[in-house]
Amino acid sequence: MKITGIKMNRILKKHFALIAALALFSLTSGHAMAQLDKQKVERINVVGQKTTPQLVTAFEQERFAFLELYNEINNVAKFDMICHRSKPTGSQIVRKHCEPRYLKSYRSMMIQKASNTSTSDNTYINFGLLPHDDDIKFLTKNTREENHDHVAALIATHPELWESFKKLDAIHRKIKQREEGN
Repeated sequence: MKITGIKMNRILKKHFALIAALALFSLTSGHAMAQLDKQKVERINVVGQKTTPQLVTAFEQERFAFLELYNEINNVAKFDMICHRSKPTGSQIVRKHCEPRYLKSYRSMMIQKASNTSTSDNTYINFGLLPHDDDIKFLTKNTREENHDHVAALIATHPELWESFKKLDAIHRKIKQREEGN
C-alpha cells in the first residue's frame, strides 16, 4: 500500500491536531492545579437528614426494641406487652401491633360475654354487645394509670431501659418538629 503525499499530509495534520490538543490540555490542567495549590479552597460539608417517613420507620423500630427490653425487665404479668403481626382487611402489608395483657384480657372477656348470649334454640353472638376499643380504654382507665406508673418506675430504675426510652423520645421530638414546621 502506497501512501501518497496528500494522504500523508492529512494523517500528519490529524495527529498534529490531536497532539496539540493534548499538550494544550495538559498545560492548562497543570496550570489550574498549580493555581488550586496557591489558593485557599472552600470546603462544603453536606449533612444528611432523614426524611419524615424514615423517622417514622426508625421510631417504630426503636419502639419495638424498647417494648422487647421492657418485657424482659417487667415482672408483673398483667403489664406485659403482647405483640403480634397482622394484615388489616383489604391490605397485603403486614403490621406489628402491641397492647398490654390487661387490655387484651379485658377485650377477650367482653367478646366471650357477647358470644354467650343464647335463646332456647341456639347460641349466637350479639354484635351489639361486642366491645368498642374506646369503651375498653374507658373501662380500663385505672389499670392503664397503674401501668403508666409501673413503666415509669421501671424506666427510672433500669439504665438500659432509660437509654432506650431517650432514643425513642428523641426520634418522637424530631417527628413532632417536622409536623409543626409544615
